[in-house]
Amino acid sequence: MITRTNIINKIFEQYGFKSYLEIGVRVPDENFDKIIAIDKESVDPNPMGTCNYITTSDDFFENHVGNKKYDVIFVDGLHTAEQSYLDVKNAINHLNDGGFIIMHDCNPPSEYHTRSYEEYLATRGQWNGTVFKGFIKIKNELNDWSCFVIDEDFGCGIITKRNILKNIQYYDDAFPLTWSLFNDKRNELLQLINYNEYLTILK
Repeated sequence: MITRTNIINKIFEQYGFKSYLEIGVRVPDENFDKIIAIDKESVDPNPMGTCNYITTSDDFFENHVGNKKYDVIFVDGLHTAEQSYLDVKNAINHLNDGGFIIMHDCNPPSEYHTRSYEEYLATRGQWNGTVFKGFIKIKNELNDWSCFVIDEDFGCGIITKRNILKNIQYYDDAFPLTWSLFNDKRNELLQLINYNEYLTILK
């Protein structure tokens, strides 16, 4: 099975990157500990293991990061459209030239996976939230960036200024982004590609 770890580490291997930031580390040995970066930092308000900054992403970007920039930033914090969008906007300001942002949970398999945070707290289980809306919003704003989703591990959104895949903007925000619309048009809205296609476009 291809995981977010495989997708992130391939970027480090391809470009010889060194620095990595993970927003929403939760359980470090599920992903963070496996990343091959030399300089790694993590942020989470309630981590289940070692974490560099035990705080929210908003507080981290406002009060702790300073002018530091990273080669790769993995966004996997609170899975709402609003927060995931904000995390990416903040991450862009701390991304090295030619760097990558990876946004997890962009391709929820069912409407149940997009339930509210309150419902998730009551039910637990797998939760992708409404990250897909945050990704589509940022994709529509970054005309000259490559923005697409790898169809693995609940959808890993790739956001980079590198010209590796033309950004095809499909969604018109004059229309509500309902679950029905997303589910019918997810391939176009997310610009989904498979892992093998991903490997061929990294350059």
